[in-house]
Amino acid sequence: MKRMANCCKNPLWGVVLLLFLIPQGGLCANRSTLPISAAMSLKDAVTALKEVYEQQHPDIRLEVNFASSGALQKQIEQGAPTELFLSAGQKQMNALQSQDLIVPQSRCDLLGNSLVLIVAKEQKDRIWGFDDLAKDAEHFAIGYPDSVPVGRYAKQTLLSVGLWDTLQERLVFAKNARSVLAYVDSGNADAGLVYSSDTKVLKSAVVAAHAPEKSHAPIIYPVALIRDGKQPALTGQFLDFLKTAEACRIFARFGFTPLLAK
Repeated sequence: MKRMANCCKNPLWGVVLLLFLIPQGGLCANRSTLPISAAMSLKDAVTALKEVYEQQHPDIRLEVNFASSGALQKQIEQGAPTELFLSAGQKQMNALQSQDLIVPQSRCDLLGNSLVLIVAKEQKDRIWGFDDLAKDAEHFAIGYPDSVPVGRYAKQTLLSVGLWDTLQERLVFAKNARSVLAYVDSGNADAGLVYSSDTKVLKSAVVAAHAPEKSHAPIIYPVALIRDGKQPALTGQFLDFLKTAEACRIFARFGFTPLLAK
């Protein structure tokens, strides 16, 4: 007991004890944080990729901001701190490039997607496809066409099939792709147009039809580094990871079509 008491008086023992008590993660004070911006429709896939990448790079922490591509574009234009932008549409990336806000050499088309008509479970026996919408869809959900890529593709499709004018007074506008899905899944809209990748998280709504071929522009997800990024080397490494076969398998698991792989 006397020996133990003497040891406890030695300050070095306090340091040793502290090292044993501190969790190992608490010693990683030098982790680099990379803020990135990604379209809301990518939330599940990017969250899975984040987990894998952080396991492989324990010195890196990815801080992901999910929102509609239009909202993310505005945030970047206003100087929000971000290193990389993964958009659900070319329009938003083109706007940033025209303002010299991205590194053009880093830009590439990473993923593809498709558009599907989903129907609330209460309406699945009445709405079988686009031909039934004019008569049976009282509330139809789409994203805002001016700022949400899935809304722009939805408008193009409705124009192509001749339903845009018919459904004008019945449209329910949503701030992003997942909000469209939520409207239909909850029954607050009878039907809506979402990405096929979004159907992975449907709770009760069902897929009634795929948008006709060539009824909308190709759905492409471009990615690029932000010119004012503070850590271009580390972010470039993460961008390279997004092109790997491993990342492509994860994207495919969540319903996306990888367009390139290293």
